[in-house]
Amino acid sequence: MRPQKPFSVGTPERLEKLLALTSSLDEYRRIQSIYFRSRYGFSASEIAKMVGLRLQTVRNIHSAYLKNGEEVLHLKGKGGRYHFNLTPEEEDRFLAAFEVDGELGDLVEVGRLHRTYEVKIGRKVPKSTVYRLLHRHGWRKLAPRGKHPEGDEQAIEQFKKTSHGS
Repeated sequence: MRPQKPFSVGTPERLEKLLALTSSLDEYRRIQSIYFRSRYGFSASEIAKMVGLRLQTVRNIHSAYLKNGEEVLHLKGKGGRYHFNLTPEEEDRFLAAFEVDGELGDLVEVGRLHRTYEVKIGRKVPKSTVYRLLHRHGWRKLAPRGKHPEGDEQAIEQFKKTSHGS
């Protein structure tokens, strides 16, 4: 077996600070796998048992740390907006014009909003794209109702005749 490459001087002290700062369990384990080797000289198999990672994972972390430094210890979050038409700021500006109409008491129809959105991005999109945009920005569907669906016209007229309020 070939000898292990040593980590740079000051690595254990720096890793102790990182251990105190991290809040992610996965990052914590990655940092520990480097820390145990740099501070105590444990082998990769011993570290794998202590930290709860596979042996090859520990070896990969060691190799990546020697090549790229601390950046390999910090994991990127999962998810994100990989496929989007407008940035959140552009979406805010786009909806601002319609928001003014809504505040003035006008109806904001999704059909008109959808057509304007397609013109803005320069291609056709499904209507669900616009609905998701509205949901992301906290818009909700409000529609005026002319009369109650279960309203009884005769009962309303009778009430108007017998009420003392008017």
